[in-house]
Amino acid sequence: MARPVWNGTISFGLVAIPIKLFHAVRRKNISFNQLDDRSMSRIRYQKVSASDGEVVPDEHIVKGYEVSKDRYVVVDPDELEPFLPSATKTIDLEEFVDLEEIDPVYFDSAYYVAPGSDPKPYALLAQAMEQAGKVAIGRFVMRNKQYTAAIRAEEGRLVMSTLAYADEVVDPDTIEELQGLDEIDVTKKELAMAESLVDSLTAAFEPEKYHDEYREQVRELIDKKAAGEEFTVPEESLEKPKVVDLMAALEASVAKAKEARGDTTKTRKKKSA
Repeated sequence: MARPVWNGTISFGLVAIPIKLFHAVRRKNISFNQLDDRSMSRIRYQKVSASDGEVVPDEHIVKGYEVSKDRYVVVDPDELEPFLPSATKTIDLEEFVDLEEIDPVYFDSAYYVAPGSDPKPYALLAQAMEQAGKVAIGRFVMRNKQYTAAIRAEEGRLVMSTLAYADEVVDPDTIEELQGLDEIDVTKKELAMAESLVDSLTAAFEPEKYHDEYREQVRELIDKKAAGEEFTVPEESLEKPKVVDLMAALEASVAKAKEARGDTTKTRKKKSA
């Protein structure tokens, strides 16, 4: 049973809608512990001073911000207290925008927004937003941190994504390798072939087709070793990609994509027959 990570209300105008937030994504990773191979006991870490290697007691550990090389400004937690956002339980909606106006680079963590005690105002807001095709932009505080968020309606449900702040998004103009791309000459034939490749690979997005193959393979390795079974580590391919003519590569890619698409179409026809 999923547990909410936040309880509160959505507020816009004079309307307050009780809601709960649930994680929409649960990251799956495989983590390892460092062990002493002589005793198989866990390795523990201690906080030591970089100057003399001595263990530093907790009462002597302070927060410092490095303003220049090896020069720090020490900040006391009491000095930070006045700046902490108030722990309100409200998502204040400030405006409604078109989803297309939000660059995907701004999207961060995703949450399902579920109704609280009274589902009717929740359903009303979701249906109104879906009919209007608008996304709500609001602010809220969770775990002493203020977030800006975008709430959108999908099939009568609300989904919220926290957003990166504008000054956190890297300006592409600062990346040298991205400069001058608009000055590169591309022939009409090359463009037509590239468009043909895109067209031949166009399909409906099916997220379940994609897997974290590394995690699955490591999990299989761990399970077999835990069961005392042998596991053959696959040989790493050392073959380097061949540098070929761009047009030849595009033409070969289009032919391969069409061949694969033809096999897929045949398989679908057999299943539907």
